[in-house]
Amino acid sequence: MQKLIARLGLNKFGVKLFLAYFAILGLGIYLLLNTLLGEIKPGLRQAMETALVDTANLMAEYVAPQTLQDPLQLEQLAQVLDSTLRRPINATIWSHKKTATVLRVYVTDVNGRVVFDSAGRDLGADYSRWNDVYLTLRGEYGARSTQENPGDEFSSVMYISAPIYARQDSGSERQIVGVLAVGKSNISVEPFWQLARDNIRSMGVWLLVLAALLGALLSTWLSLNIGKLVSYARQASAGSEVQPPRLSDPDLAALAQAMDEMRTALDGKQYIESYTLSLTHEMKSPLTALQGAAELIAQVDDREMRQKLAGNIELESKRLRALVDQVLSLARLENRQQLEHPQTLQLNTLLQQELSQLQWLAEQRQVSLLLKCEPQDMAFTVSGDEVLLAQALRNLLENALDFSPQHSDIEVLLRYDSAGSDFVVIEIFDQGSGIPEYALEKVWQRFYSLPRPATGLRSTGLGLSFVQQIAKLHAAELSLDNRPQAGVVARLRLPLARSA
Repeated sequence: MQKLIARLGLNKFGVKLFLAYFAILGLGIYLLLNTLLGEIKPGLRQAMETALVDTANLMAEYVAPQTLQDPLQLEQLAQVLDSTLRRPINATIWSHKKTATVLRVYVTDVNGRVVFDSAGRDLGADYSRWNDVYLTLRGEYGARSTQENPGDEFSSVMYISAPIYARQDSGSERQIVGVLAVGKSNISVEPFWQLARDNIRSMGVWLLVLAALLGALLSTWLSLNIGKLVSYARQASAGSEVQPPRLSDPDLAALAQAMDEMRTALDGKQYIESYTLSLTHEMKSPLTALQGAAELIAQVDDREMRQKLAGNIELESKRLRALVDQVLSLARLENRQQLEHPQTLQLNTLLQQELSQLQWLAEQRQVSLLLKCEPQDMAFTVSGDEVLLAQALRNLLENALDFSPQHSDIEVLLRYDSAGSDFVVIEIFDQGSGIPEYALEKVWQRFYSLPRPATGLRSTGLGLSFVQQIAKLHAAELSLDNRPQAGVVARLRLPLARSA
């Protein structure tokens, strides 16, 4: 059973839904078929009773005397019945073969005494107390069902009686001169009842199988769709960038859209809370320094000390301003879903420009910047935003400069990706001390920064987050890894422009 459930893709909800659906539908089918089975046998007997009523009235007219004084025409009835009972029949009714007529006919006089019996067993018997004869002699509808053998329920015979009227003038009232009864065994309808019962039961089994199949399909469909919603909710709660599932059912699609809107709203709230907490924490240090310098500068008379405090105020103010500017820039960048106006760019030229602008800082720190392209004369063309890509490259280069010791080299390698020529890779190698193991995962967090070896100062901790967002907008991959010998390699993998 578990293997079948696994193959159908049903989860616990799907199994419960299937069982509930099958139980309700199965109960409905059972009640319907049970009702049909309960109505069929009485219906067959009613149909037989209707036929016997017509037969009894037809025969009653056949044996009716011309006048009250004339005898009943029983001899002709006996001949006709004898011929009819011996007449072979070849009829197939509902796949049941009928080969002979099985009827019992008896006639009583006006006193209820039997004057004719096709079975030849009750001539002269008093039937005036039998319900069919008693009611018919009183001008009412007479019928009875009697077991011929008291201990055998299948020996039940239905008798329908019709009054025999003497034929008189149409204007005079007709008088009952006797009763003609036609009897037929109730078991004669049993083959038709069994056939109908078997057909209904077979139909019920097929209906249950079809209901089970439809229930399994419905449950599987709902389970798969709900599974998609559950998977989407879990991925979204884990912080993954995932789109809401496409569902064919409009109600489930509306639910998925509502979940996506809720996720967006919650992400925005969480984003604001996280940013507010982090920014508040990062602003404490420069604000504390500013407050302390501001309180001391008014109390210090020494000019040199006043200038030093003023310098601290200016330095912390710039640091605070840089922090606010970077937070605003990163917030704007994170709210962008895609590049608005991408253009074709040559990474060779872009890298050369950034290296040229940072040359003075590298010379000041006694660090060499080296650019190498493989192949050398190839133009590596990508599609993107020139300003954003330039900022990303500058952040990575400045990071490398901050952690590079004096008299070291920073190598920038531009090459095709070894996995395929559809991507270009920019690698920036420095010769610093590398990233501590504990910080390898934390460097991507906002406001997390390592102290610079030369000064011990920390940056705003937003640079790598900024570069990461730019890489995401350009469908690029960004990584930082320690080199085996020394230093760090920053790797940016970008797709080449299609025209290239």
